[in-house]
Amino acid sequence: MQLLLNTLLSAQEVCVKYLVVSFIVLLSGCVVVHDKTNEAIAEAFIGSYFALVKDGYLYEGRCADVNAGIQSTEWCTAVQAFNSGNEYSTTPKDYQQYLASKASWDQRLFTKLAFEKQRTIIKAIPKGTVFKMTRLVQYPWGSNGYYWAIRAEIVSGDNKGLEIELPTNSVLAFPTWLSTRGTTNPPEFDSQYMKICANEKCT
Repeated sequence: MQLLLNTLLSAQEVCVKYLVVSFIVLLSGCVVVHDKTNEAIAEAFIGSYFALVKDGYLYEGRCADVNAGIQSTEWCTAVQAFNSGNEYSTTPKDYQQYLASKASWDQRLFTKLAFEKQRTIIKAIPKGTVFKMTRLVQYPWGSNGYYWAIRAEIVSGDNKGLEIELPTNSVLAFPTWLSTRGTTNPPEFDSQYMKICANEKCT
């Protein structure tokens, strides 16, 4: 009788563990990161070159963790354009305006979470800076579904070889540089931020 009871309890434990694991898998299915870099949808995008239309800046970004299996964020170097935004929120007109009120701009541009240092602009980069697209990731964002998380390599100027994240999520990086939403089709950039180039010298 004791043996039968032990067997039943053991089977019950296995069943409970199975249900817990299944529940976690089902939940994570809603937040799974899909790297599309080597898939057909990214074929014309990965390896292509784009140039910055406006003067911009590199900053300490809170970015999509493109190497994670499920949704998470990481610190990385990100890029944004000066003199951009809308009537509700704007970036500085130029680097000089930023430096004149650095602390104030940092607080406005970069939300500081608890126990986190204040993020800041690292340096200015000129318009015409050329980027090579290197990663295209279908990234989950709660009830909004998925958005494109894009990494690129700077291939011109003093920052050549640096990997950066492009602004494609208006919550993490405002304003977004994409002219399209969702991830059904390959991403397209807003012409006020980026222009396509034929090669790494954009000639």
